[in-house]
Amino acid sequence: MREIETRATSRRTALCNPITLRETDRVRLAFVPAVVDNQHNPSACIDGQFVYQRKAASGNWIPLRVQSLATLREGDGFKVTLHAQELLTLLEGLVPLYRLHRLQGVPKGRKRFVEVDSSLADFIARGEKDLTSLLKSQSDDASTLLLKLVNWLATSSGRREAAEKLASMAPEQMPNFSALLGLASLKDALKHWQDNQNNASEEFWQQSLSERAFVLSQIFAYPVVVIGTKAYLGGKQISNRGGKEADFLFTIQSTDAIIIVEIKTPQTKLLSSEYRDGVFPLSRELSSAVAQVLRYRQTLIRKFDSLQSESAKRLTLGEPRCIVLAGDSHELIDQPMRENFELQRERVQAVTIVTYDELFARLQSLVSFLENSGD
Repeated sequence: MREIETRATSRRTALCNPITLRETDRVRLAFVPAVVDNQHNPSACIDGQFVYQRKAASGNWIPLRVQSLATLREGDGFKVTLHAQELLTLLEGLVPLYRLHRLQGVPKGRKRFVEVDSSLADFIARGEKDLTSLLKSQSDDASTLLLKLVNWLATSSGRREAAEKLASMAPEQMPNFSALLGLASLKDALKHWQDNQNNASEEFWQQSLSERAFVLSQIFAYPVVVIGTKAYLGGKQISNRGGKEADFLFTIQSTDAIIIVEIKTPQTKLLSSEYRDGVFPLSRELSSAVAQVLRYRQTLIRKFDSLQSESAKRLTLGEPRCIVLAGDSHELIDQPMRENFELQRERVQAVTIVTYDELFARLQSLVSFLENSGD
C-alpha cells in the first residue's frame, strides 16, 4: 500500500513526498508534487517539479543546484528523458494524489495517508447492515480479519489511544465484546486440554500454561497476577550452580503476597503401588514435586530481602503459598485410592496439590456458566 505524506506550505498548498523515478547509490531523479487549491480549475490540483538529488553523508537526499531557463542562450536547451517504466511510476504516483484532493482537499499541517485497495475501501465504506450481512456470509474471512485487527490493537505503538477511542465510540458494546473474547479464550484452553491430556512432556505444559496463564488463576479464590515464569528465587553458589527456579510465580492482587506454583504433567502418577492392604502412598514423582516446591519456598524466605531489592515491584512475603499441579484424578479408580490421595494431600503442610482434570473442570464450569448467562 502506498503512503502519502503531506506538509502544508500555505492555506492553498501542501507539499507531498517525492515520487522516485530513477535512483542509484548517490543520485536520483524525483518528481516533487504539491496539492494545490486551483480556483480557476479545481480539477487541476497537482503541480510539481522534477529534481535531481544527491545523497548526503547523513543519508538525506538534497537537491542539486539547478540553472534557470532564463539563462539559456540561443540554440541551448534542456532535455529530460523518461523511460517507459519511469513514466508509469510517475502516473501511478499522481493518480492517488488527485484522488486525495477530491476526498480531502488541501491537507492542513502534517498528515500521512495510506491508500488501500478497492475491496478494502468498499468493505470500510459499507453501512452496518450491509457489513453485518457480509460478515455473516463469510464467517471465516471475518474471523481472519478480526484476528488481524486484534493483533494490531495489541501490538501497535498507538494501541492505548486506539483502545480508548474504541471504548469511547461504543461503550455499551465493550462488556459484551470483552466477555465474548474471554469465553473464546476459555473454550480454546479447554480444547487444548482435551486434545493434549495424554502429553507427558513437562516442557510442553510449561509452555502451554505460560501462554494461557489465566488458566492457573482458576486455582485461587481471589484475583492473582503472574509476575514470572521460570522465576529465579536465589540459591546460586559461587560456581553458579544450585539456583532455584519456580515454574510460575504469582502475587495476590490485593496484597502482593507471593504464590509459588510447580507444575508436572497430567501423566504424573499420583499414587505408588499398594504398600499394604488398602494403603497407597503418594508417588515418588508427586512427593518429589512437593519437596521441590517447599525447597523453593525456603530459599525464597531466606533470600527475600536481596530479591526484593532487585525487583521493580514491591512484594509481600508473609507465609508464601505453594501449589503443585500434577496428575489426573481418573487414575484413582476405586474408593481406597481416592481416600488415600485425599487424606495425604490434605495433610501436606503449606502445599496445595491440584490435578489437571480438577483445574480444567473449574474452567468447564466457568464456560458453562458464561454460556448459560448469555441466553
